Amino acid sequence: MRVCKHRLVFVSASFLAFASLGLGSATTSRADTSIVVSTQTPYNIGLSGNDDLGDLKKIYQSANSPSEQAFDQFNQIITDTGMKRTRLLLSDVYCDVDQTGDVFGYTMDGVFHPGDCQPLGWHLDWALNRGLSPHVAVGAFMPPRLVQYGPGESWAANGPAPALFQKYADALVRYIAKKSFDGGAPSVIFEVSNEVDIADTAPENWSDTNPSAYTLKPLGSWGRWLWWMDPAKYVLKQWPPLQSHTMSNADDPTLSYPYQLDARRLPRQLLPVQKVFSQAIVNIRNELAANPNYNGKTLEMAGPALVGLSFNYYPAENLPTLEEVFLDQTFNPLADTYLSKFNSRLDRFSFHYYGSTDGTAGFAFFDNLVDTVKAKLNALKTNNANMPDVKLFLSEWGPTAYEATDVNYSHKGAAWTAAFLLEAVKKKISMGSYLIIGDGQGDPNIAPYTGQASLLHKVPHGDNPADYYPKPVANLFKMYNKMSGQRVQAALTGGSGSHLNAFATWDSSSSTANIMLYNYDATRVFGTNTTAETPEAFSLDVDNLPFVNGSVTVERYLIDATHSNLALFLVDANHSSELQKTTLAGTVINGKLTLSDTLGLGVSLYRVLPSVVGP
Repeated sequence: MRVCKHRLVFVSASFLAFASLGLGSATTSRADTSIVVSTQTPYNIGLSGNDDLGDLKKIYQSANSPSEQAFDQFNQIITDTGMKRTRLLLSDVYCDVDQTGDVFGYTMDGVFHPGDCQPLGWHLDWALNRGLSPHVAVGAFMPPRLVQYGPGESWAANGPAPALFQKYADALVRYIAKKSFDGGAPSVIFEVSNEVDIADTAPENWSDTNPSAYTLKPLGSWGRWLWWMDPAKYVLKQWPPLQSHTMSNADDPTLSYPYQLDARRLPRQLLPVQKVFSQAIVNIRNELAANPNYNGKTLEMAGPALVGLSFNYYPAENLPTLEEVFLDQTFNPLADTYLSKFNSRLDRFSFHYYGSTDGTAGFAFFDNLVDTVKAKLNALKTNNANMPDVKLFLSEWGPTAYEATDVNYSHKGAAWTAAFLLEAVKKKISMGSYLIIGDGQGDPNIAPYTGQASLLHKVPHGDNPADYYPKPVANLFKMYNKMSGQRVQAALTGGSGSHLNAFATWDSSSSTANIMLYNYDATRVFGTNTTAETPEAFSLDVDNLPFVNGSVTVERYLIDATHSNLALFLVDANHSSELQKTTLAGTVINGKLTLSDTLGLGVSLYRVLPSVVGP
């Protein structure tokens, strides 16, 4: 079987020392292809000067909190990955105010309980006790106190409902902010709802042959997701739908229910709620500004948390995507009354992305989405000198949204993730949140979602505590968390058929070189390429190490088809799903360490450390 050969060269910041070390079956002769990494030229494409590693970590150091927030089984993964934030989704479902709007609490089974809002309070405590800052999605369902006034579109402007809803939003933001800041969190990020462009894709009892059976869920907790919409302003029983693709006919009552990706979901659901909560953040920021205990704490508003599917349809009709329309309505004070009535605060543009969206096309869809949004933001800023700089926030992501495949729990997902993180840093994504910490549900009778984009696979044991096993992506995040220092430039030369790439850092404070090497082949992850895999061989030169001649320690962490792979563990428990490490001894001569190895689809981290000299 032919073995492809490549060369990886690492040049450190100092010029002292040389060594050779064979790791695998690959030949140590000079390869025709090289990945050259040099700290003499910093790789400076990130958001924070030359802190690409820090920017990369921010993209994965968050995930949806699991339903079992009271459990401690997640403490280790939080520590091992360096998690900084957690996303709370649907935690505010019972939050409410009293009839005056001045007392905050929660309503359950028709009874109002003043004080804390549960389960939000418990979820916040779980996060804060583990040093995690909250990222809270709010407003997915109508607060119980507002149900009596009907859907938001029917509220009279001078009636009690609008003022009560603003009081509710203020109270909820105040509760989350104070509880978080008092609990040690430096920041809180808010989003409104979640994926409104595809939520409630059809009415209840949907049938394309029997529209008369259609119904809508009631308002209130766990009720209608698109709760702001007034049924009187669309035709529920109409099929096929006459969808609205432009804002000019958004209020046409002859049009059918706003089905998936319908543009009316912005002005008739997301944007009104976004504006209220944006105002609430302004109100509470001003309210807390006088408290010196909150100096330096930040409250941020993100949105619209859409899935991006309108990029597949709207441009073909020469229409702007829903994301572009959202930004127009949020930031365009020069537009007409209709477009400018939703102008509001926005600190981060948030969106969701899964690698399967691009499939074997590299990152074309992702890049187009980011570039389109950046172009829109730049155009709006040209017309609005007071517009803030809006950062890009990947508030939910993962290798694939299709849970029937093994991508999320095999080395395939780890390989994709390593490639994607470099692309996300290049596109200047400021922050991100992986889908979820642990798969499955809190109910021990519900089968876990093995194929979910989660960090931990759950094996329930009825009423007894469940066992959790890391998925390969979790192991990859553990590997990144071991890296430190500044990124240095890496360039692949030759090897036109290679799937290898590298991300390297040099930490001068600990004299440690970190080289993350990955082999990502999209045709093997998302395509139909099932041919026998040929591992790629490479040689790795770590040059100009500031070590005296002698031994050094090389730590190798590996994720591939047979290492650190939950997919293999599930069929053969003799293969651990935990991150696999090998410690190797090498010899430095004149500042150079040379080693050779092979890597198939997967990821490998090499850490070159000075050996500890005994007394």
